Amino acid sequence: MTSVRLAHIRDEDTDMLQEDIRINARLTGEDAKHFIELQALEGGRSASDLLRDALREYYAAHAKPRPSAFAMMRSSGFIGGGDAPADLSSNYKKYLGESLDKKHRHRVNEPPSPPYNVKRKTR
Repeated sequence: MTSVRLAHIRDEDTDMLQEDIRINARLTGEDAKHFIELQALEGGRSASDLLRDALREYYAAHAKPRPSAFAMMRSSGFIGGGDAPADLSSNYKKYLGESLDKKHRHRVNEPPSPPYNVKRKTR
């Protein structure tokens, strides 16, 4: 017979909700014998400590490792690489201008219009 009780505890220092699980388990036969042997081998450790360690070992052996966010994004193609000049981050306006000039060669180069807040001289 196994029962599980969930208790929600608010940590006042971090204002976060923690979950506590209390497990009551009945061990019989060989399982009970092995548990008592393990407790004795471990110098009379508490049942909670022994079960905690067993759960951690089981989790490490059976849980699938979760890839990092970077690894997931890279494998999906979201993060990629390309060829670019080494100084692109500091001279991006120059490279953008050159690229636009190549793309729109047929346009006439006109001097830029003055900003709207500049007063023009009138005669």
